[in-house]
Amino acid sequence: MSMISKQLTKSDIEKSLLMLTDSFGTFPVPFEGDRFFNVTAVDGTGKAWDFPCFVQQSEGIVSVDWLRFLSGKDVRAGDTVFLHRKPMDDGGGDLTASAKLKIEVKRKIRLMGEDIWAVLQ
Repeated sequence: MSMISKQLTKSDIEKSLLMLTDSFGTFPVPFEGDRFFNVTAVDGTGKAWDFPCFVQQSEGIVSVDWLRFLSGKDVRAGDTVFLHRKPMDDGGGDLTASAKLKIEVKRKIRLMGEDIWAVLQ
């Protein structure tokens, strides 16, 4: 399972999620030579989200439009977004052919001396 994670900044939450283009190396996204692409990911409730992305090649950054996804969530600077490439069973038993992306935003909470991750939905 491949994963990208990023601790969120105020700008990520208020404008757009900025990630390094190198982060997407293990994911099936078509941004070579093209400045715009879409990423579809499923959240913890099973809802599919389309994320329009723009490559800022001179800076090596991908800008992800995800404000619609954040709407109604109590996401704060310091929370972490995780994008996983996970195999999903397509009913035919072929787990690799139907790999999907899953998106989660988590908050680290210290509870009784232990760090735990709470998934924000």
